[in-house]
Amino acid sequence: MVHNDALQRAIKGLSVHDVYLKKSECFTKDGWDPKRPDDRELVYQFMTALEKSEVFGVAEVSDSSSNDETKNFFSVYIKVGCRLVADKDVDTADNIFAQIEASFVAEYVLRPDFSSDDEDALTTFAIENASFHVWPYWREYLMATCTRLNLPKVALPVRQFTSKE
Repeated sequence: MVHNDALQRAIKGLSVHDVYLKKSECFTKDGWDPKRPDDRELVYQFMTALEKSEVFGVAEVSDSSSNDETKNFFSVYIKVGCRLVADKDVDTADNIFAQIEASFVAEYVLRPDFSSDDEDALTTFAIENASFHVWPYWREYLMATCTRLNLPKVALPVRQFTSKE
């Protein structure tokens, strides 16, 4: 129940400000052309990882008073990836025929009544909720990049559901 309380505090204390692509890399294997299929059966592998999160403040200058106010933000960095492999059980560079990876930032504004010191709430939110805000951007980026690389199209589900292990 403590976990749920922390998440609810964060949901009430944060609002989405921005989601953007921070970094991306993609490639297809040298000597392999996705437009010329061979007898290999290729499968997709997917990855989602929380890289880091941070709270930072930005001073806002007000015209009406001499007091500057600080607006606090919470950024969550999420790395996502997809690769096309010949054998899902072999993790070598030679087994990877295509790879698309990206890092997205989900940025939230902290409401004035939410404490930036509530690490339990922020951590729980970063783990449980931030990937849901990044997911539509990753989904679109992956589909567009597959098209540009002439790869078989990947239609990720509209929402990402993770199992509790």
